[in-house]
Amino acid sequence: MSARILQEAAVRYFLEVVNTGSISDAANRLHVVPSAVSRQISRLESELNVTLFERQSRGMVPSKAGELLAAYARRSLLDAEQVTIEIEALRDDAEHAIRVACTEGFVGGFLPRAMSDFRRAEPAARFELVVDSASGVTRRVREADVDVGLTFSFGPAADIHVAHALPSPILAVVAAGHPLAAAQSVSFRELLTYPLAIPGPNSTLRKLIDIYCSREGTTYKSVLSSETLEALLRFTLASNAITFCGELVIRDRLASGQLIAVRVPELAVSDRTVEVQTLARRQIPPLLQAFIDLLGRELIGDRAGAVVQK
Repeated sequence: MSARILQEAAVRYFLEVVNTGSISDAANRLHVVPSAVSRQISRLESELNVTLFERQSRGMVPSKAGELLAAYARRSLLDAEQVTIEIEALRDDAEHAIRVACTEGFVGGFLPRAMSDFRRAEPAARFELVVDSASGVTRRVREADVDVGLTFSFGPAADIHVAHALPSPILAVVAAGHPLAAAQSVSFRELLTYPLAIPGPNSTLRKLIDIYCSREGTTYKSVLSSETLEALLRFTLASNAITFCGELVIRDRLASGQLIAVRVPELAVSDRTVEVQTLARRQIPPLLQAFIDLLGRELIGDRAGAVVQK
């Protein structure tokens, strides 16, 4: 078997099938007919003498050999991009793009501030930002659609390197004038006596709350449910409702006194963490590493935890 095949278009076609889970969807992305994709996959399997996909009800799922080849292909594409970037950097007017994915909560203050701080030190840097669900951010990092992801996680993920992590327990969040604003902590059952503004079902916060309620045989009713954190926070500010959040994404509002975060012991036992993620075994270029380092300093800086109520 010649190693040359790993440098050819067949690998590009293969990677699109891995990313989409479908030959027809991959063909649409590549602007070719499905039979062309099928031929390239068959050629790869013949040359490598392995089965690269298992056909399941959810689509084309890579085999163990397919997973190895996908990881190689993604790293190779990123290395090729990096060489291009380094060549372009020889120009005096060169700019350097950093592709970032994050969950919705980070766009309210933390991430834009970090980007602004970074550009003051590195004016040639520019950013491309996409907002997705927690699992969507990790998928984008794994598929090399972005360079770095900022998301919430419950544990290790395949092909993901965690550059920085910070525990992110769930806190009850209230307006400064709320009756619970002066409490050091509050039980979840006590919260049920107030109107609740609950994150939508795609949120890691909602999943943890639902797991707790199922385990304890407790139910709740919400007066507002939304996937948009900003809507929940603004509703909480304007009412006597309680919402739920991690400290990091509302750090500025906590510091200003607009909102108060109160610990809920029952919800503080989860393994949820904030993670800065990159593709495992990828060679990280210096500018990207500098931005990742800045994110790490912001995560664990002096302000972390200092503004949570008592």
